[in-house]
Amino acid sequence: MRHRMFVWGLAAISLLLFQGCATLSEDECLTADWRTIGFEDGARGISSRNISKHREACAEYGITPDFAIYRAGHREGLREYCVPTQGFALGRSGKRYNNICPPNLEPGFLAAYGDGQAVYNLQQDLNRLQGDIRRARGEQEALQRDIESNEAMIVSDTTSRHLRRELMVQNRKLEELIAEKYVFIAETEEEIDWIAQRIEKKNRVYYQY
Repeated sequence: MRHRMFVWGLAAISLLLFQGCATLSEDECLTADWRTIGFEDGARGISSRNISKHREACAEYGITPDFAIYRAGHREGLREYCVPTQGFALGRSGKRYNNICPPNLEPGFLAAYGDGQAVYNLQQDLNRLQGDIRRARGEQEALQRDIESNEAMIVSDTTSRHLRRELMVQNRKLEELIAEKYVFIAETEEEIDWIAQRIEKKNRVYYQY
């Protein structure tokens, strides 16, 4: 009984995995408009090799995709996909280009893709600098807590004169460190503003606001 349940479980999992990988359902295979399917794949930047997945999905129902019609639709879809705005969006997302654009459309697509990659890299720099500022402010807060702790000891009747002097000297050094953090934050914020302006400039080339 346990063996039979184990086999049934494996069968159910296999069915779920197969369904998860299938690109088309039975109804879609039976009513497939291969030109439209090819167009949709091309317009989403999916390689025409994706038809092999459609073939696998529909083979169970005895249906074979019309590759010629699919390719014709795919070429039409690529004309929708292989435009500068799409190239820029792809590069800006940090995704790789899969070399599917036709020769007459690829130069413009790749130029925009390069601009998008530049924005992606700038955004990574911006994120890093924002993280640096958050850490610097956290360090300022920790230093300020140390100062307040020292001040509490300075005014305490149980603190010796010698220790009180040492704590006062320590606090001056801590205040200097806090001041240095303010300078760092100000300089970093200027750099962030400069990067944000560059990103905005690149974005405006491809998007209307």
